[in-house]
Amino acid sequence: MTVIYILNATIMGGATISFMNMLDGLMQKGVTPVIVIPKGRIAPEFRMYLTKKEIQYFQVPIVMNAFHQPKTLIEYAKFPLSFIKMQLYSLLLKAELKKIVTKLHPDIIHTNVGVIHAGAKIADELHIPHVFHLREYQDIDFGWKIYPSKKSFEDLLQKSSAVITITDGIRSHFHLTNNPSAQTIYNGIFHETESVLIKEKSNYFLCMSRIIPEKGHHDVITAFSRFYSQHPDYRLIIAGFGSKDYIKELKVLAERLRCKDAIDFIGFQKDVTPHMSKAKALIVASRNEGFGRMTAEACFMGSIVIGRNTAGTKEILEKTGGLTFMDTESLLARMEEVSQMPEDAYGKIVSTAQQKATRLFSTEQNVNKIYSLYNQILNRDDNQKIS
Repeated sequence: MTVIYILNATIMGGATISFMNMLDGLMQKGVTPVIVIPKGRIAPEFRMYLTKKEIQYFQVPIVMNAFHQPKTLIEYAKFPLSFIKMQLYSLLLKAELKKIVTKLHPDIIHTNVGVIHAGAKIADELHIPHVFHLREYQDIDFGWKIYPSKKSFEDLLQKSSAVITITDGIRSHFHLTNNPSAQTIYNGIFHETESVLIKEKSNYFLCMSRIIPEKGHHDVITAFSRFYSQHPDYRLIIAGFGSKDYIKELKVLAERLRCKDAIDFIGFQKDVTPHMSKAKALIVASRNEGFGRMTAEACFMGSIVIGRNTAGTKEILEKTGGLTFMDTESLLARMEEVSQMPEDAYGKIVSTAQQKATRLFSTEQNVNKIYSLYNQILNRDDNQKIS
């Protein structure tokens, strides 16, 4: 079975890591992958992965069918040129992709992100099964405007052979709840045997995500500053990559709130286990997380999650257990609660969450469900949708 995967891998975010885990498992089942990624900047780790695994890949002028709406006069002035460039790239992408598909005759085209539409259109034109894999809300999480409209994208989803959403929330967001061709398949986080449970925790809270405004670091630092004033033996560790300007802004905030010396910015961490397994709690403050890979990872690593009670974070914690908050006041209260929690109560929460996460978010369940979906698509007798 040959599958062409279309994705944006410019950064090593959760979507790219989840994709790699999925691909490893599918290749073990006999899937031959061909990757289509953007020309230009690509995450070095992902390029090394493709090379190491000897996976064939093509780089084409990928265009996103979503954009940030201009907010300043300068952005408004640049927008017409950016829009024209997007249209030209769209034509180039479609032409390049059609050449690749015509040459390789794949069994399935699998678009690993919702904001690239060309794969679905080429698949429809060439009568090849297409799978859309929606890993983001697009608008309420990243503030993107879907082009040409959300309604047109939803119409495109209806034409796909199948749609995978990584949470029920995303499925509902695109009006797919009653669509028989759509199903929720949670990301594969770790293998079933990779869970870790360390009873003795260190006195630090952990934030581990891209460092961008949407992830809520301002709220975390604000709450931590008040917590730290009463608990000077605690630290806040912030892991992940982000723009230098935004990280500087957060450091200025921490200095103003007199907690800068208790906060460590440690950058991107390839292996999360050492930090997460010993953390008193992982704080997930994202406004609207598509899935929340780190939330599920913390469950595997035996750490309590203090998560904002919205979107994917809420959905995961409802299934595994954890502590939720909505504002800095309730976040502060949750931090206090965790710091005072008896060891046996803490252990019960994390062990229950770990058991549930192993069943719901293992790599095995993710790969098995997607491979089964592929076979349903290829074995059906007609053009009906997958139920």
